[in-house]
Amino acid sequence: MHAPHLHLITDDRPPATPTALWDVPVPLGGRAAPPPFPVDVYPGWLADMVSGVAEFTQTDTAMAGTVALAVLSACAGGRLDVEAKPGWREPVNVFVAVIAEPGERKSPVHGALTRPLFAAQQTLAERARPRIEEAATLKDVASRAAEQAKATAAKADAAKRDDAKAEAVAAALAAEAITVPSLPRLIADDVLPEKLTGLMAANGGRMALISDEGGIFDTLAGRYSGNPNLDPFLKGHAGTPMLVDRMGREGEYILRPALTVGVMAQPSVLRKFGANGDLAGRGVVARFLFALPRSLAGYRNDDAAPLPEHTGEHYARQVHDLAATFAEWEDPAVVTLTDDAKKVRSEATNRIERQLRPGGSLRDIREWANKLSGAMLRLAGLLHVAHHPTDGWRQPIDADRMADAVRLTAFFIAHYQAAQHVIGGDPAIDKARSVLATLIDREMFTFTRRELHRRVQRHVPTAAHVGAVLDTLAAHGWVRATDAGYELHPRAAEYAAAPPDGAGSGDTVTDALGDDVSAGEDTSEAVTGSR
Repeated sequence: MHAPHLHLITDDRPPATPTALWDVPVPLGGRAAPPPFPVDVYPGWLADMVSGVAEFTQTDTAMAGTVALAVLSACAGGRLDVEAKPGWREPVNVFVAVIAEPGERKSPVHGALTRPLFAAQQTLAERARPRIEEAATLKDVASRAAEQAKATAAKADAAKRDDAKAEAVAAALAAEAITVPSLPRLIADDVLPEKLTGLMAANGGRMALISDEGGIFDTLAGRYSGNPNLDPFLKGHAGTPMLVDRMGREGEYILRPALTVGVMAQPSVLRKFGANGDLAGRGVVARFLFALPRSLAGYRNDDAAPLPEHTGEHYARQVHDLAATFAEWEDPAVVTLTDDAKKVRSEATNRIERQLRPGGSLRDIREWANKLSGAMLRLAGLLHVAHHPTDGWRQPIDADRMADAVRLTAFFIAHYQAAQHVIGGDPAIDKARSVLATLIDREMFTFTRRELHRRVQRHVPTAAHVGAVLDTLAAHGWVRATDAGYELHPRAAEYAAAPPDGAGSGDTVTDALGDDVSAGEDTSEAVTGSR
């Protein structure tokens, strides 16, 4: 808390006692808004889609930009590894979550970006049906032959019984060896961990949980089980082998699991998920990259231009072809870094490492930040594929793509810090901040408790709650009681916009990755749409 400073109020703004002394108010714990999504890290076909969807839906580009990463991961996850140096390879599948309040148009954004994945899944199913039908027929014929051979062996006389038994065993083994594949899947929604494991085993270890809701967070927190199986998430992110034994049925072995998670959730869901000690302790929370888009509510343009048809078609074609191409592979390709890209990566990694020291801007989130070097490589691989969708696996990642990955990592650092503020925030302070904004916006320099209640009753429903909020605001120096009711600090708008002495500004992105990462970027707007 800052030492109070006394200011003599001598201007002509309300309240009507121009000589009253006010302390400088104590900030209500808010952080500076995290930076906008760096859309220009994407190639034209993807940047145009992200910007076009954001414009049409009147949403922050951070929403569409982050969903686009999940789409790329669903395409390339499990089929591409990035080699930083001999002995260190990172898969490119990522866990991302967009956090936004209800009514922020998450579903339209999510649907526009993920629709081509469903089309690619349908294409793969149509290609596989003839093979599935052929395998099913062959297995049926072989099973009938095995049954017939078994019956013959049972009836054979002593002289022929040994040969008949051998034929029956061979026939049974031949039938058992024929595997009937299931229809290929790329994506799933809110499924239980056991079902997810089966889906991954049936699809070469790959699966993408893509959802515009945060139900998977509730599942991980134990909605259906007090002790949920976290292996599909922990090992599916790391790519370490999974061996799952089941009672009464054959075990499932997945050599190279690759799980993508791309979900959207409300802040209340994030609070519950992030505050779960078991999930945090086992590293589930630390595997996520969070994005907290700015809200445009109140500034949205109802006449925003629709997504250009050619932009949507080009995007759909690229994603469909990427997903369908990678799905046909069995072994992952390995891409390396050029010498210049290695230098960019090394410099960024060293800057991150320094910020993990005591007093560094990443020290307090080191459980998450310790994974940043690997996350940066994954992002570089996804950006590389986006820029080279037809042959990215045949060429190394260059310095430009690595620098873009560094910038994207800086974006996620700032947004993770904002997410931690949401997780650990005090609901009473959050409510007080909302009421203060109303007072400032309505210029309610003098008011009664009842007048305030009428203004905020939707969010602060009871008189007791209003009293508690006023107590909080008064304790922090934003309002004070008078004989007639209450009065608002005459410089509240000024202090709320720019907290004194830098209070509440939070860590900057450049603290972690250096000024060169974000130099020249305009972070004043995070919105492509008109206001």
